[in-house]
Amino acid sequence: MHIQNNAPVLLIIFNRPDTTKQVFEAIRRAKPAKLYVSADAPRPGNEKDAVGCQKAREIVKNVDWECDVQYRFLDQNLGCGYGPATAISWAFETEDRLIVLEDDCVPSMPFFSFCNHCLEKYVDDERVWLVSGRSHHEESEHFQEQDYLFSHYGHGGGWATWKRCWAHFDMDMGKWDQFYQVGGFLNTFLSKTEGQFFNKLFVKLTADKTLSDHAWDYQYLLAIHINNGLSITPSKNLIENIGYIGTHSNTIQKYHSLKASEAYVVQREPSLVIANREYDLMHFKSHMYYPISLIPKAINKLLRILGIK
Repeated sequence: MHIQNNAPVLLIIFNRPDTTKQVFEAIRRAKPAKLYVSADAPRPGNEKDAVGCQKAREIVKNVDWECDVQYRFLDQNLGCGYGPATAISWAFETEDRLIVLEDDCVPSMPFFSFCNHCLEKYVDDERVWLVSGRSHHEESEHFQEQDYLFSHYGHGGGWATWKRCWAHFDMDMGKWDQFYQVGGFLNTFLSKTEGQFFNKLFVKLTADKTLSDHAWDYQYLLAIHINNGLSITPSKNLIENIGYIGTHSNTIQKYHSLKASEAYVVQREPSLVIANREYDLMHFKSHMYYPISLIPKAINKLLRILGIK
């Protein structure tokens, strides 16, 4: 698999010039032919934001390779819900596929190749909804004969998707009631434990009237499941999260300190486009159920980090 730079890259930034610089340097190495940059505005009255946002914007102006670049510098703060969501929608106004990077997720060079490979291979496969750059189980037996697999868990921060999928995104989660009435996540996850867990979680989330102010990933996760979509997970981790703060548990910290592999190529394609039941259960137990049972107060933050985001 050779490096392709066919898909446009969307970089979402805010007030962190230090992490933004590292992500932007990785994008500069990859030299995509088209780049979108969306920058949220400082929060009202926050001088630290004002300084940080300005410095971050100056960094992303330094595009010194042949590139069609589009900027979206907001003058009103939208927050970490509407900010990223509207940025993705903005880029999809003119694109049919997109690689999305946030300002604290540093990609390896194989990340771009992998995304482009999958974006092209599954462009018309309506079963596939998300290509993730994160992989938390590199030594898993499930990767012994394939270089990526299909899962009901897709991580963001560094990921890719198609316009055909994002078109179903609904910030208000208007189809939740209908979805829940017919069983909700019990119809999509492969175990009753997972289905019940996510049904209970989304009952709480949909009751939170402020959710859209600080989240967009739950909403996209719901859209994927309502449409019975799958995510792709590589056998090697391709995104390094450099913005994770806090130590909810040693297990969680271990996964978020993973380095991004520079030695990854797709040579062994999966033979079937179906979710791997055993992998999903392993991922659920190590990332969702057990950690959250120990720290219930951190459930919203933790799932944003470990779920679709």
